[in-house]
Amino acid sequence: QYGARELVERRDLLARELQHRTKNLLAVIQAIASASLQENPGREAFFNRLHALAKAQDLIIEGAGRGALMRQVVENAVDSFGERVSFEGPPVFLNPGAAQGFALVLHELATNAAKHGSLSAHSGSVTLQWNIDATTTEPTITFRWQERGGPLVTPPKRKGFGTVLLERAVATEVPPRFDYSPDGFSYEVKAVLAEQRRAE
Repeated sequence: QYGARELVERRDLLARELQHRTKNLLAVIQAIASASLQENPGREAFFNRLHALAKAQDLIIEGAGRGALMRQVVENAVDSFGERVSFEGPPVFLNPGAAQGFALVLHELATNAAKHGSLSAHSGSVTLQWNIDATTTEPTITFRWQERGGPLVTPPKRKGFGTVLLERAVATEVPPRFDYSPDGFSYEVKAVLAEQRRAE
């Protein structure tokens, strides 16, 4: 049982943590709004990204504020595509920042694939894979998105906010890799998970 002093200290700690996370979340929303509303159609892009962010917050809250399982974040983003998107990886628990970042990354990748990539073609598919490298200074997750069976893709002529999100939404030691191969677009990122722990 906690004493009165411990309860007050615990309440104050939780209040400061909530304030910190709220400020961070509002900063992310402000950045998304500022960039998305400059796009065409900006309003739709903004609300779709906001929806992806909200779904990630639901998972984080279900994880008692500590984060979410990678598999849950992936399922949230690609469930509507059914068997056209397959995924595999070990049970990994993402810290809140990584869960939020991957939710935005997956939303961008799925949106682009549905509009311009493999999911815009009836025969197209996507394969997702991830694994953990526990030998690094901080636990690191390697995530790969591979498209197949879609139209020929080419690098974008200008860098939009979606590309910026794919580059910066998760903390990385090296820049993500974009490959516009004739076989299909692929994306790979190695993200640092400072608070990562394996799922039970």
